[in-house]
Amino acid sequence: MSFARGIYTGVMRLAAPALLVHLARRGRRQGAGADDWRSRLGWVAVDDRHPVWIHAASAGELQAVAPLVAALAAQAPVHLSVFTGSGRVRARHLLEALPVSLSPLDLPGAWRRFLTRIEPRLALIAETELWPNLLAEARRRALAVVLVNARMSPRTCRRLARFPGATRELMRALSLVLAQGPEDLERFHFLGLPQARGQVAGNLKETWIIPRADREQGRRWRAGALAGRRVWVAGSVREGEEEALAEAIGRLRQRVEAAVTIVVPRHPERAAAFAAGLERAGIPVLPETALAGAPVAPGAVILIARIGVLLGLYAAADVAFVGGTLAPLGGHNVLEPALSGLPVLVGPSTENVRAAVSRLRAAGALCEVSSGGELGEAVAALLADGGRLKAMGEAARRAGSNPVPLTRTLAAIEPYL
Repeated sequence: MSFARGIYTGVMRLAAPALLVHLARRGRRQGAGADDWRSRLGWVAVDDRHPVWIHAASAGELQAVAPLVAALAAQAPVHLSVFTGSGRVRARHLLEALPVSLSPLDLPGAWRRFLTRIEPRLALIAETELWPNLLAEARRRALAVVLVNARMSPRTCRRLARFPGATRELMRALSLVLAQGPEDLERFHFLGLPQARGQVAGNLKETWIIPRADREQGRRWRAGALAGRRVWVAGSVREGEEEALAEAIGRLRQRVEAAVTIVVPRHPERAAAFAAGLERAGIPVLPETALAGAPVAPGAVILIARIGVLLGLYAAADVAFVGGTLAPLGGHNVLEPALSGLPVLVGPSTENVRAAVSRLRAAGALCEVSSGGELGEAVAALLADGGRLKAMGEAARRAGSNPVPLTRTLAAIEPYL
């Protein structure tokens, strides 16, 4: 064990009890139920020996790789692991037939137990889950590790570059990196990934198809609580966007008073903060239960405090704003609302979804705003212009799906299978 990894492992061992408590509490807040401490220490249930093991940290990463998971499950046993409770909830919704476990803490013993029990033929890790002890144990076992849908932000690259020795060790443990874009791959190579072990496959989020259950739920809401209403969804909104959202709703009400707003925080535990911010601005909010009854009142604002419903809400809406873009957080998946045929609005911070934003912009399916006031004006303008709303929605649906990243990814990992 290298000196740097030894220090890291010592810190992880000391922090493990507190981490287990924190994960258990967060899982309950997210509606995921009790955390499984046995899985966190590597004792996982096994359905099939020698599966393809696919790991996605949270609900967002899982949603991106779900088409890949489904494609692989059609040809080989698959074991899915997630780190967060929200990821486990989403996995049960999207891929209910597959075994899913909570991934271990990054401790050598935990990964030894985990890998001994499932004996994977191949490890596919989503995006940037570079756990030192996991990669060290995989290398010791000669287990091929492929980073799929890989991305590397400039900020993460700068942070890892401060520890060149430890980072090169991580890069050498990767068999292949399938990057979302050329800039991502360049950063992996800069950090020490051998040139022959990287290629650009594209962003798997571009291959996403809205599940039938979400489409049907959207139709039920549209025929019930949202019948006859113009609806916009502020999806995946993040900390720092509370004030802008309140400003947007206030501006919208001046133009389209009857429009219904549905607010979906990226993290359900932030719902209380959004409710407080809106009510301080004089905007009362309704809970999700308002969607279960008769049509909501014109101008209602509904706050969602759980995961797993955003895709259904996009399917029931007319316009979508994607959060994490008015605060400097890089943005979230803009293709999900596009695939439901919605015009997509974003703020200026879209570093994490640059390629998808460019595609929607080129298709005429995207509006970019720089403030809460501009957001409210843009939503109002779209809801008031049925022709433009329909044209942008159709453009969004056409631009939203791209099968190439999935095809490239499957071709690249075929030799390892």
